[in-house]
Amino acid sequence: MATISIHFDGPITINHKAPIRVLANTYTHVQRAIDRAFLIETYGDVYKHQRLTSKQYADTVFLAEYPREGGIILDAFREGAGNIVDRIAESIRPVIDRALARGLLDHSSLSAQFRDRETYVIQMRENTQNYEEVVENAPTDWKNAYSNRSIVKEIDQLVSQITPTALAGSTAEIELHGNRPHLPYRFDARTASRFHKIAAHKELGAATIVNCVIRSLDRGNKNTKPSAKIHNLNTGREQTLLCFHHGDADRLHPHHNSEPVRLYVCPLFEALGFDVMSGDLVFIAVA
Repeated sequence: MATISIHFDGPITINHKAPIRVLANTYTHVQRAIDRAFLIETYGDVYKHQRLTSKQYADTVFLAEYPREGGIILDAFREGAGNIVDRIAESIRPVIDRALARGLLDHSSLSAQFRDRETYVIQMRENTQNYEEVVENAPTDWKNAYSNRSIVKEIDQLVSQITPTALAGSTAEIELHGNRPHLPYRFDARTASRFHKIAAHKELGAATIVNCVIRSLDRGNKNTKPSAKIHNLNTGREQTLLCFHHGDADRLHPHHNSEPVRLYVCPLFEALGFDVMSGDLVFIAVA
């Protein structure tokens, strides 16, 4: 029997009962984590915006038990789904271990990283690696971390419910029982906040040249930066191209004409992972 238990305690509960909003958010994010884990187990990884097919919904149905007292304990179970629960546990463990270690994420700001990539492109120009090289030499860790992130972000939103100042002293404990034993994951506000910082962490990869066609271009507004949808000719897949400067739309606009164009870009890593086929890219310059 595969089981998932969430135990809330402290001010987030009232007389051993939980607010409807907490229950709703918890069940929503647990189900989404189950869905993502199922996709990873089925396909080996998960690409951006991947969804279950209509036939797969039946394979991800966990039944909810009545909430138990002791704070408030929410249980869900399913026969034969141990591999799904194990996948959730394996995705959470590296992030919470890092959160508990309390080491700082030692990375420069995205602005500083972007300036470094610009300088590199100015110096290297055509000697910058081609995106085909990135695809061929991408470490397995990139894909694994990117797939795991889709689960981690759901757990992040679940445990972030205990972080508001008004709920100080609240805790959340997650117990997972799959095909293998797993230690409980216990979060207080500090651990949940550090978990969030790691789950939401972004950094830029090395500069590369991508051959593409610009499918659409959004100039943004005073609050949002420009962005584009490109068809990557190196992979045959669509990717989002993010811009760092408001003026980048003017640099891209002459090439929004269905003709191939070569762009200097860099991958945007999220929670240490990147999907080379569909991950977001950051625009540096037109090559």
